[in-house]
Amino acid sequence: MTNLLKAEFYKLTRNKTFWVLVSSVTGLSALLHCLILMDWWLLSGTEFEKAGISEFNGLSPFIVLLFFNLLVSTLAGFFISTELNQSGVIKNQMMSGNKRTNIFMAKYIVFSLGSFIITILIPFITAIILVFLFGLGDLLSVTNLMYLARAYGLFSLQFLSFTAIVLTIAIATEDSGKTIIITLLLAIVMFAIEKFITQPVIKLFYENTFFYQFNEAFKYTMTSGELIVSILIGVISFVVFISCGVFMINRKEIK
Repeated sequence: MTNLLKAEFYKLTRNKTFWVLVSSVTGLSALLHCLILMDWWLLSGTEFEKAGISEFNGLSPFIVLLFFNLLVSTLAGFFISTELNQSGVIKNQMMSGNKRTNIFMAKYIVFSLGSFIITILIPFITAIILVFLFGLGDLLSVTNLMYLARAYGLFSLQFLSFTAIVLTIAIATEDSGKTIIITLLLAIVMFAIEKFITQPVIKLFYENTFFYQFNEAFKYTMTSGELIVSILIGVISFVVFISCGVFMINRKEIK
């Protein structure tokens, strides 16, 4: 397993798509934060504003499913799918005596790490650096730091389930384009359910999925009950989708 992780991490660091995404997100994040901090771009009604840290509004696009889905699915398409349709990497890994479950988990861990860096870590670090550069370091009070830690902790928990789904789709489709399109359609369906579907049964089902918890994670105030529910949904979703991914790769024909 250790060797598999080292191999996957090596491939990630040599993957051109990963570095293009890193560069693009860094530039975009810096731009958005500068526009916010210089009052050239005004956002209202965000959870960051409700928490009294509207200076962090530049983070808002990166926590929207329709946006970060493009980043994650693009990385999956050009980091995972290409291994199945253009090379015998996975087949060689299995012929070397590695279990399919271990192969899947190694790819999942490294893929999730790469997705975390692009979607969560870079925008957050950029925000912190620019806040200090603009002389607003006092915003990082204990209260605000606790809010950000809780919000991003819950968000990251749900994010692990999302990367499991995207990875499974990438392995199933074996095509970068299909991976991006399917995950985008999934995000659009979830967005449509959230915004336009009013049927109680569907609403209840949606509100008990990790997709709904992406938004709930950044609520400024959460009761202990809501916090526990969010954690339970995240953990259960993670176990379910990881199990589905392992089940699928164990039964997939590798050419």
